[in-house]
Amino acid sequence: MKLITEEIESVEIITEEKNGVQSLYITGPFLQAEVTNRNGRCYPFTILEREVRRYNDTFIKNGRALGELGHPDGPTVNLDRVSHKIVSLSPDGDNFIGKAQILESTPMGKIAKNLLDEGAKLGVS
Repeated sequence: MKLITEEIESVEIITEEKNGVQSLYITGPFLQAEVTNRNGRCYPFTILEREVRRYNDTFIKNGRALGELGHPDGPTVNLDRVSHKIVSLSPDGDNFIGKAQILESTPMGKIAKNLLDEGAKLGVS
């Protein structure tokens, strides 16, 4: 099986504080509709909207929208490589804006935080 990928690098870093605890997030376009991607595919907005709605209901609302640092070899997330949790994903024009919390208590989350702290540009794919 070959995983279809597209990397979007225009993400913003946000620090939020709640009850005295700071959390680090990245936010920005996670998906783009009506644009030909690096794989030569162009996904209609209606298709992505349907799939994002399903993903929100199945994964994000249940705290199961986990992601890895680096790119996984397949569609299954390796729990030993988890670095972030997507907390929101919503349409904005032809883009879908996501917000992901960096999980600073996981080994890969610590690496992601340190990379961001040092000015590295991480992307979303």
